[in-house]
This record gives sequence, C-alpha cells and structure tokens, in this order.
Amino acid sequence: MRDVLGIVLAGGAGERLKPLTTMRAKPAVPFGGKYRIIDFVLNNFMNSGIQNVKILVQTLSQPLINHVSSLWPSVPVYNLYVQCIPAQKRVSEDWYKSTADAVYQNLNLFIDNPQYQRAAIFSGDQICKIDVRQFDAFHQEKGADFTISAMTVPAEEAYRFGILEIDEQNRVIGFEEKPQQPKEIPGKPGYCLTSMGNYLAAIPVLKEILQEDAKNHGSSHDFGKDVIPLMLKKGLRMFAYDFSENRVPGEENVYWRDVGTIRSYWEANMDLVSIEPDLNLYNGLWPIKTSPDFTPPAKFVFCQSLIDNAIISGGCIITQAEISNSVLSKRVCVQRKATIQESVIFAGVTIGEGSKINRTIIDKAVRVPPFTQIGFSPEQDEARGFTVKDGITVVPKDYLFDR
Repeated sequence: MRDVLGIVLAGGAGERLKPLTTMRAKPAVPFGGKYRIIDFVLNNFMNSGIQNVKILVQTLSQPLINHVSSLWPSVPVYNLYVQCIPAQKRVSEDWYKSTADAVYQNLNLFIDNPQYQRAAIFSGDQICKIDVRQFDAFHQEKGADFTISAMTVPAEEAYRFGILEIDEQNRVIGFEEKPQQPKEIPGKPGYCLTSMGNYLAAIPVLKEILQEDAKNHGSSHDFGKDVIPLMLKKGLRMFAYDFSENRVPGEENVYWRDVGTIRSYWEANMDLVSIEPDLNLYNGLWPIKTSPDFTPPAKFVFCQSLIDNAIISGGCIITQAEISNSVLSKRVCVQRKATIQESVIFAGVTIGEGSKINRTIIDKAVRVPPFTQIGFSPEQDEARGFTVKDGITVVPKDYLFDR
C-alpha cells in the first residue's frame, strides 16, 4: 500500500445530525464512549498500511483538527503523515463546493507526491471496518480506473444512497444518485446495490476527470451527482467492490453504518452494547485508536447500582443508579436513584438524583437537575427546546435547565 494516498472527505456540515453538529464537524462527533466518528476511517487506513493520509476539512473544523493532531502527529522520520488540509481557495475564490471539488482543489497533493499511483478517497463520517488492502487488490485485478465500495441494502432505505447497476464482472453500467424510486437488484427483489461513498481511483485518470468536471459550470462538482455519471458517459473502467466479502483480521462479520441521521447515529451506538455486539471494539488484531485519555477509572459508589449492557468510560462516577443499553462517555456523574435507558451520554454530563433518561442523546457539559424526565414526552421535550427526531430526543451541548 506504499503507492496509495489516503484522502478523507471531512468538510461537510452534517445538517441532518444537528444539533450534534451545531458546534463541530460531523466527523468530530463523539461516538462509543471514547471515540470520534473519524477515528474509524483513520484506523482503517493505518491498519491497512496507508500511512500518508490527507483530511480535507472545512465546516466547524477546529474540534476535528484538535482531535486528529493529538492522536496522529505526523512523524516524517517514520514516513507517517496524517494531516488536516483546510479549504484554501487554491484555484478560485470559492470554498469547497462538494466532494469532488474538495479533491480538485487539492490536486497539488498528487503533484507533490508523485510516488502515489492510486488514491483511496473515503468518507470521514461513517462507522465502518474495512481492510483497504482487499479493496485495492480487487481494484488492481480489474485494471480499474475507478472502483466504488458497494453494499446491498433494503429498497426502502436505498433512497439515501447512490444506486449502482453492474454486469456479471461487477463493472458499473448504471448509476443514480439518491433516486426516489431506486432500481432493485435483478433477481433479488426488495434490495438495491448502493455506493458507500468510498472510492479507489487511478490518480492520472482522477486528475483528468476532475479537471474536466471543474470546467463544467453546470456541475455541482459532487462525486455521486456529477463525476461518477461523467465517468460512465466516457466509458471509463469503473467497478463495484462487494463490501460484504471484506474481512478484517480476527472478525467474521462486516460492519458499516452511515451515521448521517440522529436515528442512525443512535442505532450505531446501540450496536455496541449487546452481548455480542455487531461492532467489535475489542479486536486486538484491528485496533481502533483514539486520542489519549487521562481520566481515572470508572467508579461505582455503594453496591446497589444495576448496570446491564452498558459502556461506562473512564472518570464516570455511578451512585446507586440503574443504567441499561446505554453508552456513557468520560467523566459522567450519575447520582443516586437515577435511571438511564437506551441513551448516549457525552462527556462531562451530570444526571441528577432520581432523574429518568430514556432514548436520549445528551451532548457535553449538561447538568440535568434532580427528578427530571427526558425522553418520555416528545411534546415536553420540544417545549424545552430539545430536538426530537424518530423517537430520539437530543439535548444540545451546554444546555441550561430552568431552575
């Protein structure tokens, strides 16, 4: 993988994930107690042997930059480079317009690094484990110009994704970006083949196609909406890689979630707390590293707490509480007789005595007063100014309750 340059697209605003993205970029949103969303793509690259990674950032990028720099400092002596590249208006007076434009505005990365023959262009806002070496082997075996990592999803969910049509050799022969009536897989009714938004590209072809797209003033300069259809029109060798065949060392299953909505983000966290979780954070053969955590161990005061299927991070203090099917980030304080069910609690939150929290995401540094109920009445939650989406309540960062 020494000739593969990693590109992470991390500049989007994450509108559907608000209010969690009101103060931070979507890839910087906390996940799983101690991680950030972007940790997964970075660890996929590192575990696959890709050690030169450029993260293209734009919207509310400072928390993301801080996190990445504390975890992956560039070490040239070891040929390790993980760098955040902000929008710089290198080629025009515009900021990044969309995914393809972000790469186009940074074509100098390819010019400055001529030893790289292929680019792995991945989304920075997915929870996924993928061995990119297997993806790359397929790409090279097919002699592809551009390869799209793809997976099968139920037709009722497919409208959120780009829909692929392929022939018997997995060559892409048709593509639609987020159609209202997605085409189902022939012979497999009820399912569609979707793009995961992760690509492998031959760099010379990529440079040429992005330069052509940049000259088209009618283009939105997005990979899904514009560049992939353009490559199809030009007859380039474009293939779909079956993600279901990918296996990281030490695991038998594949895992991918697009956490672009409050519901999908909550579901991905809930995937962690079952007895046999769909997403394994404990595989030493495929470690998921994150920024250093200097918190003390979690502490349980008195022996009358009931903890069932929960992740409790460092620095938490739990006092005679009931916690089930929930994820607690670091330094969360849960006071006596409080109850937390099917919830995600961010760092530095205090849950007051006797409070009841149900199907709720509470952002950082919130102090929930004693005997408060959240997640039981959508009307009451919305009256407080909370966001309620698909049965999940979200309390924004630094929210102040009326006393």
